[in-house]
Amino acid sequence: MEGSEGLFQKFVRRKGLRWVTKATAGATMGPERMGEMDLLLAFFVFLSCVVACMVLEISLSWALLAGLVCFALVGLRRGYSAPELGRMAMKEMKTAGKVLRILLLIGLLTALWRAGGTVAFFVRTGVSLITPNTFLLVAFLLPALFSMAFGSSFGVVGTAGVILMTIARSGGANLLAASGAIMSGIYVGERLSPASSAAAVAAAVAGVDDRAFRSRMWRDTLLPFSITLVIYAVLSPIYPIHQVDGAILQALSTGFHLSWPVILPAVALLVLPWIKMSAVGAILVSCVLSVLCALLLQHMDPGQLLWACVTGYEAAEPELREILSGGGLCSMLDVAIIVVLSCAYSGLFSGTGFLNPVVEKMGWLMDRIGLFATHVLLSLGTCMLFCNQTVGTVLSAQFTREEYRRRELPPMEMAANIGNSVINLAGLVPWAIACSVPLATMGVGTSVLPFAFYLYLVPLCCWIAEIWKGRKRAGNDPAGRKEAGSCK
Repeated sequence: MEGSEGLFQKFVRRKGLRWVTKATAGATMGPERMGEMDLLLAFFVFLSCVVACMVLEISLSWALLAGLVCFALVGLRRGYSAPELGRMAMKEMKTAGKVLRILLLIGLLTALWRAGGTVAFFVRTGVSLITPNTFLLVAFLLPALFSMAFGSSFGVVGTAGVILMTIARSGGANLLAASGAIMSGIYVGERLSPASSAAAVAAAVAGVDDRAFRSRMWRDTLLPFSITLVIYAVLSPIYPIHQVDGAILQALSTGFHLSWPVILPAVALLVLPWIKMSAVGAILVSCVLSVLCALLLQHMDPGQLLWACVTGYEAAEPELREILSGGGLCSMLDVAIIVVLSCAYSGLFSGTGFLNPVVEKMGWLMDRIGLFATHVLLSLGTCMLFCNQTVGTVLSAQFTREEYRRRELPPMEMAANIGNSVINLAGLVPWAIACSVPLATMGVGTSVLPFAFYLYLVPLCCWIAEIWKGRKRAGNDPAGRKEAGSCK
């Protein structure tokens, strides 16, 4: 029997199959290759938890935590010890630490800007510029300006977005076009603002300087932003608003002292990074100026202001409570947990090699469709599976990092390709929170997404630029060699 079994094993090996018994599985396959069913089961449980979180409308951090436990159990089953898995998960915590520092400051900033009157000033100024034939243009530019300051699409749609949609509904504007313009505007600062957590994550996972990354994003943004601006300028008279309700303007003027000093926190945040101050330093200066505005101009009680920094600002006027309340350290807790769990996923997947079969295909895919097109596919795939922009950013870096090293491309190329793909494309995946939360806040459905031109013009322009540069290089290279890069 032993001889016949040995012949059968030779036959199996000759046919390219694997002979696995309970006694020999660990020795012949290694702990990392003891079948794929356990890994598929872990993914199934994780995705089921994601769906459950979306249906129950609870934080996706619970699904991420459940998934992390499942993948850790797979690691234990494949022979890794608990301390080893813990070290793997903690390996990327340095990346998370860089982002968490900015997240906490953003929480303070969003509350202080509300309390100091900075948000109210920009809303009042923007709304006062609305005419029947400029509404769509303002609906894009005002959220774009807010997002440059806040760096958060959620924060902008909850303030300027809600106000503009209220005006659109009361004024008989086209809601699809209006909400599409707002959706475009709230994402402008996600890649450009010093206060953007998305930009901070992208720079951190690629290992590049945050300020250099934003500078690169500005270069890649000028063309798609200009095209978007022209489109909304053309559509504004086609989809005009019939009337503008002045009640919001009156409530803002009554509830706040809106003199010119209240814009200083925004000026500091937008200008200081250009004179070589770090994002953290610029946010701190903006927070200090906001505190002064809240205490000296809005005459807010110091204890009340401190409480607002922790739990969020709450407007005193009932008319403004829905649109101006929010921010604070507590508002960043969920995002902070997601960032930490995303980095833990990255460390665990990297250490165990669970995703190696996908990583090994990256070179083949990049050779055929180009670097940036590969990032687009990765962005859509990870955001569809994980429903989260941060996880998509971290995994995009993990999937492609080795291929960039092999091609001897600088880290900024990877950072730029990630910034120009996943950050915006997450807003086009209907069930991802980057899309579903803003749509729910505005009270509209996914039919508005075709009007969110900026979200897909950024990756489209970069993809066209990559193709054009690839053809130019191929024409200049007698050997026909081609190395696709990111858009510049």
